[in-house]
Amino acid sequence: MFEITIHCDSADFLKITLLGRSHPGADDYWDGNWVKSTIEVQVGGFRGSVVADLRTDELARFLDQLRPLQSSLRGTAEFESMERWLSIRGTGDGRGHMEFRCVVQDQPGVGNKLDFTLATDQSFCQTTVKELAAALQAFPVIGSP
Repeated sequence: MFEITIHCDSADFLKITLLGRSHPGADDYWDGNWVKSTIEVQVGGFRGSVVADLRTDELARFLDQLRPLQSSLRGTAEFESMERWLSIRGTGDGRGHMEFRCVVQDQPGVGNKLDFTLATDQSFCQTTVKELAAALQAFPVIGSP
């Protein structure tokens, strides 16, 4: 079990917990990269969680974009899950302030959506990068498309 969290100065957060491969025996790109996950949110007066299937290749692309955002403090990093469980768009202003615009959906395609923004800074983002890298070491991308 690996956690990836976007924290704020306040108690607000988005936490993704990777529980295990959705198809443990699969060794191909399309089936092998699904990971059973929980997405937990605490923002303002809202709290909730959903169980979702996310893909390691999507998490790896997000890490590839998040690392330069963390180091330069400027730019954008985006995560978009294939089935629309979760989308994250992080932006940096070049002065250390970061904003993550997030949408969590409880059922792909037809579910309820929570749209929220987490305002944070590079010190919190550094932890997110480390957690994401550790999670991808435990659940590496299998194969190629």
